[in-house]
Amino acid sequence: MNKNMKCENHEKKEAVVTCSLCGTGLCQECHLKLVGRTYCQKCADEIVKEGAIIALRKLYEILEEKRKHHRVYALVSVEITPMGYEGMFLKGIMHNMSSGGMAVLCDKQISINEMVHLNFTLPGGEVLEQVQAGVIRSDRIGEKYNLGFIFMNMLEKQKVIDEFIFCSKKKKYSQDTANISNYLF
Repeated sequence: MNKNMKCENHEKKEAVVTCSLCGTGLCQECHLKLVGRTYCQKCADEIVKEGAIIALRKLYEILEEKRKHHRVYALVSVEITPMGYEGMFLKGIMHNMSSGGMAVLCDKQISINEMVHLNFTLPGGEVLEQVQAGVIRSDRIGEKYNLGFIFMNMLEKQKVIDEFIFCSKKKKYSQDTANISNYLF
């Protein structure tokens, strides 16, 4: 450090240290220590912002890893036809979907292990008909039932659902990253 160096923020004070990143001279009052290194306020802020973004991305990754399949939250009308009751259908609202299944709010209860066919249109316009599914959850919530379905024998339909999940997650991750960046910067 140059002995005649002045503090970046106080022109009349002698610098006692320099910023580890940018080399700016800092007086005793202005320097900050982070993990044993000295920084100016601007560089310290950048390190903290970058660390926060990395931590939030890691948190999203950890939360997604806890589930077997990635989920997309969307409200989509669904027609449910219990197998063996062709021509009869129940109406429901899908509130989340993964490549493995979906959760639907419905007025009627359907027993666990019952097989059904689902008809619905994804937000992008893709129509899926006669999607075979099994009921794996049936919980009463007030006057409605929250039904969990696992997809069965998907074959060509699986590709459409997987593409929808992937595109939705990619779009959400991009928006979240932009929102985090806008907030922090």
